[in-house]
Amino acid sequence: MNDSLHTVSLIKIALYSAFAFVLSVITVVFITPFFPESAHDFLRFLAEVGIVLAVSLFIVRHLNKKDVSLRSIVGDTSVSKKMLLFSSSLTIGKLILYFLFAGLVLRFFITQPEFAADAQSVMEDTSPPEFNRWLIISTVVLAPVIEEFIFRGIILNKWAEKSSNTRALIISSLLFGLLHIGSFIIPQFIGGLLYGIVYIKTKKLIYPILMHVLNNLIPVGIMLIPAPESTEAFSVSQLIAELTPVLNVVSLVFIIALPVFLFIVYRYSRNLNDEVAPFKFNTRKAI
Repeated sequence: MNDSLHTVSLIKIALYSAFAFVLSVITVVFITPFFPESAHDFLRFLAEVGIVLAVSLFIVRHLNKKDVSLRSIVGDTSVSKKMLLFSSSLTIGKLILYFLFAGLVLRFFITQPEFAADAQSVMEDTSPPEFNRWLIISTVVLAPVIEEFIFRGIILNKWAEKSSNTRALIISSLLFGLLHIGSFIIPQFIGGLLYGIVYIKTKKLIYPILMHVLNNLIPVGIMLIPAPESTEAFSVSQLIAELTPVLNVVSLVFIIALPVFLFIVYRYSRNLNDEVAPFKFNTRKAI
Protein backbone atom coordinates (compact mmCIF):
# COMPACT_ATOMS: atom_id res chain seq x y z
CA MET A 1 0.00 0.00 0.00
CA ASN A 2 1.39 3.38 -1.04
CA ASP A 3 1.46 5.87 1.84
CA SER A 4 1.84 8.87 -0.47
CA LEU A 5 -0.28 10.63 -3.09
CA HIS A 6 2.82 12.02 -4.78
CA THR A 7 2.42 9.85 -7.88
CA VAL A 8 -1.30 10.58 -8.27
CA SER A 9 -1.70 12.95 -11.23
CA LEU A 10 -4.18 15.78 -10.74
CA ILE A 11 -3.60 16.83 -14.34
CA LYS A 12 -4.73 13.44 -15.65
CA ILE A 13 -7.83 13.54 -13.45
CA ALA A 14 -8.65 17.09 -14.58
CA LEU A 15 -8.12 16.30 -18.28
CA TYR A 16 -10.20 13.14 -18.12
CA SER A 17 -12.99 14.96 -16.26
CA ALA A 18 -12.99 17.71 -18.89
CA PHE A 19 -13.03 15.10 -21.67
CA ALA A 20 -15.97 13.26 -20.06
CA PHE A 21 -17.87 16.54 -19.67
CA VAL A 22 -17.31 17.64 -23.28
CA LEU A 23 -18.21 14.18 -24.60
CA SER A 24 -21.44 14.11 -22.58
CA VAL A 25 -22.44 17.59 -23.79
CA ILE A 26 -21.83 16.62 -27.41
CA THR A 27 -23.78 13.40 -26.93
CA VAL A 28 -26.77 15.23 -25.40
CA VAL A 29 -26.75 17.85 -28.17
CA PHE A 30 -26.91 15.14 -30.85
CA ILE A 31 -29.38 12.85 -29.07
CA THR A 32 -32.00 15.26 -27.67
CA PRO A 33 -33.53 16.18 -31.09
CA PHE A 34 -34.68 12.56 -31.42
CA PHE A 35 -36.62 12.66 -28.13
CA PRO A 36 -39.66 14.68 -26.99
CA GLU A 37 -38.94 17.86 -25.03
CA SER A 38 -40.36 16.30 -21.87
CA ALA A 39 -37.48 13.82 -21.86
CA HIS A 40 -34.67 16.37 -22.27
CA ASP A 41 -34.21 16.98 -18.55
CA PHE A 42 -33.91 13.25 -17.94
CA LEU A 43 -31.35 12.92 -20.75
CA ARG A 44 -29.26 15.68 -19.23
CA PHE A 45 -29.50 13.92 -15.87
CA LEU A 46 -28.29 10.68 -17.46
CA ALA A 47 -25.41 12.60 -18.98
CA GLU A 48 -24.41 13.92 -15.54
CA VAL A 49 -24.64 10.42 -14.08
CA GLY A 50 -22.44 9.24 -16.94
CA ILE A 51 -19.86 11.93 -16.14
CA VAL A 52 -19.80 11.00 -12.45
CA LEU A 53 -19.48 7.28 -13.19
CA ALA A 54 -16.80 7.77 -15.84
CA VAL A 55 -14.72 10.10 -13.67
CA SER A 56 -15.19 7.89 -10.59
CA LEU A 57 -14.08 4.74 -12.46
CA PHE A 58 -11.08 6.57 -13.90
CA ILE A 59 -10.01 7.84 -10.48
CA VAL A 60 -10.41 4.41 -8.86
CA ARG A 61 -8.41 2.80 -11.66
CA HIS A 62 -5.74 5.51 -11.42
CA LEU A 63 -5.46 5.10 -7.65
CA ASN A 64 -5.25 1.31 -7.98
CA LYS A 65 -2.39 1.69 -10.45
CA LYS A 66 -0.57 3.88 -7.95
CA ASP A 67 -1.36 1.38 -5.16
CA VAL A 68 -3.30 4.03 -3.21
CA SER A 69 -5.98 2.73 -0.88
CA LEU A 70 -9.45 4.28 -1.14
CA ARG A 71 -9.88 3.55 2.55
CA SER A 72 -6.98 5.86 3.34
CA ILE A 73 -8.75 8.71 1.59
CA VAL A 74 -12.29 8.03 2.80
CA GLY A 75 -11.41 6.93 6.31
CA ASP A 76 -13.87 5.36 8.69
CA THR A 77 -17.47 5.73 7.54
CA SER A 78 -18.99 5.66 11.03
CA VAL A 79 -20.30 8.94 12.45
CA SER A 80 -20.83 10.22 15.95
CA LYS A 81 -24.02 12.08 16.82
CA LYS A 82 -22.05 14.87 18.48
CA MET A 83 -19.82 15.48 15.45
CA LEU A 84 -22.73 15.11 13.06
CA LEU A 85 -24.66 17.75 14.99
CA PHE A 86 -21.65 20.09 15.09
CA SER A 87 -20.80 19.75 11.39
CA SER A 88 -24.46 20.19 10.43
CA SER A 89 -24.64 23.28 12.63
CA LEU A 90 -21.61 24.75 10.84
CA THR A 91 -23.30 24.22 7.48
CA ILE A 92 -26.64 25.64 8.61
CA GLY A 93 -24.89 28.56 10.31
CA LYS A 94 -23.00 29.32 7.10
CA LEU A 95 -26.21 29.29 5.06
CA ILE A 96 -27.95 31.54 7.57
CA LEU A 97 -25.06 33.99 7.33
CA TYR A 98 -25.37 33.94 3.53
CA PHE A 99 -29.05 34.85 3.76
CA LEU A 100 -28.38 37.51 6.38
CA PHE A 101 -25.62 39.00 4.24
CA ALA A 102 -27.99 39.04 1.27
CA GLY A 103 -30.41 40.99 3.46
CA LEU A 104 -27.65 43.42 4.40
CA VAL A 105 -26.82 43.99 0.73
CA LEU A 106 -30.51 44.38 -0.12
CA ARG A 107 -30.84 46.93 2.70
CA PHE A 108 -28.19 49.01 0.93
CA PHE A 109 -29.69 48.70 -2.55
CA ILE A 110 -33.27 49.32 -1.42
CA THR A 111 -32.39 52.99 -1.00
CA GLN A 112 -31.06 53.26 -4.57
CA PRO A 113 -33.30 54.77 -7.30
CA GLU A 114 -32.79 51.74 -9.58
CA PHE A 115 -34.32 49.40 -7.01
CA ALA A 116 -37.88 50.59 -7.59
CA ALA A 117 -37.75 49.79 -11.33
CA ASP A 118 -36.15 46.39 -10.75
CA ALA A 119 -38.64 45.50 -8.02
CA GLN A 120 -41.54 46.51 -10.26
CA SER A 121 -40.38 44.19 -13.05
CA VAL A 122 -40.00 41.32 -10.59
CA MET A 123 -43.48 41.91 -9.16
CA GLU A 124 -44.98 41.95 -12.64
CA ASP A 125 -43.41 38.60 -13.51
CA THR A 126 -46.06 36.11 -12.45
CA SER A 127 -44.61 33.10 -14.26
CA PRO A 128 -44.06 30.18 -11.86
CA PRO A 129 -40.49 28.96 -11.36
CA GLU A 130 -39.48 25.79 -13.18
CA PHE A 131 -37.74 22.97 -11.34
CA ASN A 132 -35.82 20.09 -12.83
CA ARG A 133 -36.18 17.17 -10.42
CA TRP A 134 -33.34 15.33 -12.12
CA LEU A 135 -31.05 18.31 -11.69
CA ILE A 136 -32.03 18.42 -8.02
CA ILE A 137 -30.93 14.79 -7.57
CA SER A 138 -27.57 15.45 -9.18
CA THR A 139 -27.07 18.65 -7.16
CA VAL A 140 -27.99 17.15 -3.80
CA VAL A 141 -26.56 13.63 -4.17
CA LEU A 142 -24.10 13.16 -7.02
CA ALA A 143 -22.15 16.42 -6.90
CA PRO A 144 -21.31 16.36 -3.16
CA VAL A 145 -19.88 12.84 -3.29
CA ILE A 146 -17.62 13.24 -6.33
CA GLU A 147 -16.57 16.81 -5.48
CA GLU A 148 -15.63 15.98 -1.89
CA PHE A 149 -13.68 12.93 -2.99
CA ILE A 150 -11.67 14.98 -5.49
CA PHE A 151 -11.21 18.31 -3.70
CA ARG A 152 -10.90 17.18 -0.10
CA GLY A 153 -9.94 13.52 -0.52
CA ILE A 154 -7.29 13.89 -3.21
CA ILE A 155 -6.30 17.55 -3.72
CA LEU A 156 -6.21 18.53 -0.04
CA ASN A 157 -4.26 15.41 0.98
CA LYS A 158 -1.84 15.70 -1.93
CA TRP A 159 -1.02 19.34 -1.18
CA ALA A 160 -0.76 18.59 2.53
CA GLU A 161 2.17 16.28 1.67
CA LYS A 162 3.92 19.07 -0.24
CA SER A 163 3.15 21.88 2.16
CA SER A 164 1.07 22.42 5.31
CA ASN A 165 -2.52 21.58 6.13
CA THR A 166 -3.43 25.26 6.06
CA ARG A 167 -2.00 25.87 2.59
CA ALA A 168 -3.55 22.66 1.30
CA LEU A 169 -6.89 23.77 2.74
CA ILE A 170 -6.71 27.17 1.03
CA ILE A 171 -5.58 25.76 -2.33
CA SER A 172 -8.22 23.02 -2.44
CA SER A 173 -10.95 25.47 -1.36
CA LEU A 174 -9.88 28.04 -3.95
CA LEU A 175 -9.98 25.44 -6.73
CA PHE A 176 -13.38 24.33 -5.44
CA GLY A 177 -14.59 27.92 -5.60
CA LEU A 178 -13.24 28.38 -9.14
CA LEU A 179 -15.14 25.28 -10.25
CA HIS A 180 -18.32 27.07 -9.12
CA ILE A 181 -17.45 30.38 -10.75
CA GLY A 182 -21.14 30.88 -11.54
CA SER A 183 -21.77 31.14 -7.79
CA PHE A 184 -19.27 34.04 -7.51
CA ILE A 185 -16.53 31.76 -6.06
CA ILE A 186 -16.57 33.21 -2.51
CA PRO A 187 -19.52 31.19 -1.09
CA GLN A 188 -18.06 27.92 -2.38
CA PHE A 189 -14.57 28.91 -1.21
CA ILE A 190 -15.91 29.45 2.31
CA GLY A 191 -17.80 26.17 2.11
CA GLY A 192 -14.62 24.41 0.98
CA LEU A 193 -12.76 25.81 3.98
CA LEU A 194 -15.36 24.44 6.39
CA TYR A 195 -15.52 21.03 4.69
CA GLY A 196 -11.73 20.83 4.69
CA ILE A 197 -11.34 21.82 8.34
CA VAL A 198 -13.82 19.16 9.42
CA TYR A 199 -12.09 16.57 7.20
CA ILE A 200 -8.66 17.36 8.62
CA LYS A 201 -9.95 17.23 12.17
CA THR A 202 -12.05 14.06 11.87
CA LYS A 203 -10.01 12.20 9.17
CA LYS A 204 -13.38 11.04 7.78
CA LEU A 205 -14.65 12.10 4.36
CA ILE A 206 -18.21 11.17 5.34
CA TYR A 207 -18.59 14.40 7.33
CA PRO A 208 -17.74 16.88 4.53
CA ILE A 209 -19.90 14.82 2.15
CA LEU A 210 -22.88 15.09 4.49
CA MET A 211 -22.18 18.80 5.05
CA HIS A 212 -22.08 19.34 1.30
CA VAL A 213 -25.33 17.42 0.84
CA LEU A 214 -27.02 19.51 3.52
CA ASN A 215 -25.61 22.71 2.03
CA ASN A 216 -27.19 21.90 -1.35
CA LEU A 217 -30.37 20.38 0.05
CA ILE A 218 -31.55 23.34 2.14
CA PRO A 219 -31.60 25.97 -0.67
CA VAL A 220 -33.22 23.47 -3.04
CA GLY A 221 -35.84 22.64 -0.40
CA ILE A 222 -36.58 26.34 0.15
CA MET A 223 -37.05 26.90 -3.59
CA LEU A 224 -39.49 23.98 -3.74
CA ILE A 225 -41.78 25.54 -1.12
CA PRO A 226 -44.77 26.92 -3.04
CA ALA A 227 -45.23 30.67 -2.76
CA PRO A 228 -48.48 31.70 -1.01
CA GLU A 229 -51.14 32.93 -3.37
CA SER A 230 -52.25 36.46 -2.68
CA THR A 231 -54.78 38.61 -4.48
CA GLU A 232 -53.66 41.73 -2.67
CA ALA A 233 -51.77 44.13 -4.91
CA PHE A 234 -48.61 45.67 -3.51
CA SER A 235 -46.99 48.81 -4.82
CA VAL A 236 -43.22 49.18 -4.84
CA SER A 237 -43.44 51.90 -2.18
CA GLN A 238 -45.45 49.56 0.08
CA LEU A 239 -42.92 46.81 -0.49
CA ILE A 240 -40.01 49.07 0.44
CA ALA A 241 -41.85 50.36 3.52
CA GLU A 242 -42.51 46.82 4.77
CA LEU A 243 -39.07 45.47 3.89
CA THR A 244 -37.02 48.26 5.45
CA PRO A 245 -37.59 47.44 9.17
CA VAL A 246 -37.16 43.72 8.48
CA LEU A 247 -33.89 44.32 6.65
CA ASN A 248 -32.69 46.57 9.47
CA VAL A 249 -33.11 43.66 11.90
CA VAL A 250 -31.50 41.23 9.46
CA SER A 251 -28.48 43.52 9.05
CA LEU A 252 -28.09 43.85 12.82
CA VAL A 253 -28.31 40.08 13.31
CA PHE A 254 -25.65 39.55 10.64
CA ILE A 255 -23.27 42.01 12.31
CA ILE A 256 -23.70 40.17 15.63
CA ALA A 257 -23.73 36.59 14.25
CA LEU A 258 -20.69 36.86 11.96
CA PRO A 259 -18.02 37.30 14.69
CA VAL A 260 -19.69 34.57 16.78
CA PHE A 261 -19.54 32.13 13.87
CA LEU A 262 -15.94 33.06 13.05
CA PHE A 263 -14.94 32.58 16.68
CA ILE A 264 -16.48 29.09 16.76
CA VAL A 265 -14.68 28.12 13.55
CA TYR A 266 -11.42 29.59 14.87
CA ARG A 267 -11.67 27.66 18.13
CA TYR A 268 -12.37 24.41 16.30
CA SER A 269 -9.61 24.89 13.71
CA ARG A 270 -6.82 25.87 16.09
CA ASN A 271 -3.51 24.02 15.64
CA LEU A 272 -4.63 22.79 12.23
CA ASN A 273 -1.06 22.36 11.03
CA ASP A 274 -0.31 20.07 13.98
CA GLU A 275 -2.88 17.59 12.72
CA VAL A 276 -1.77 14.58 10.70
CA ALA A 277 -3.29 14.82 7.21
CA PRO A 278 -6.27 12.45 6.85
CA PHE A 279 -4.61 10.28 4.19
CA LYS A 280 -1.48 9.78 6.27
CA PHE A 281 -3.49 9.14 9.40
CA ASN A 282 -5.76 6.56 7.79
CA THR A 283 -2.83 4.83 6.05
CA ARG A 284 -0.94 4.44 9.32
CA LYS A 285 -4.12 3.26 11.03
CA ALA A 286 -4.63 0.59 8.36
CA ILE A 287 -1.06 -0.62 8.76
